[in-house]
Amino acid sequence: MAAIAARVGGTRRSLPTDRLEIRADPAKGRGLFARLPIGAGALIETAPVIIVPAAECAQLDRTILHDYYFRWDAAGSGAVALGLLALCNHSRRPRARVRCNHARHTLDLIALAPIAAGDEITIDYDCPLWFAPQD
Repeated sequence: MAAIAARVGGTRRSLPTDRLEIRADPAKGRGLFARLPIGAGALIETAPVIIVPAAECAQLDRTILHDYYFRWDAAGSGAVALGLLALCNHSRRPRARVRCNHARHTLDLIALAPIAAGDEITIDYDCPLWFAPQD
């Protein structure tokens, strides 16, 4: 798989695919963007996770990780994503969705519709928001 370089905070970062890049959005901060077109239904990324027991999620809520972890199961466990999908910004009209893959212990990022080169890859956080949405 080809590697690309993304400029993040003045530094360049190698990413494991030629389809994605991290860019700064003036209104939302860092985000994930498509470098090449991505088809509807395509698996954009499979991110491994660290499962956080439900009893420990309240501790995460008091840290910066509050903004980056996902609900894992009905029992209230959380999943800290170890991939690029953790940088997806929220949208009320998302271009992708996150699917919990319990068998593989991953979060899968899947395109909901075609995503054009240059478009931001957004998701619906599906939780009470702690910020004012930009769209």
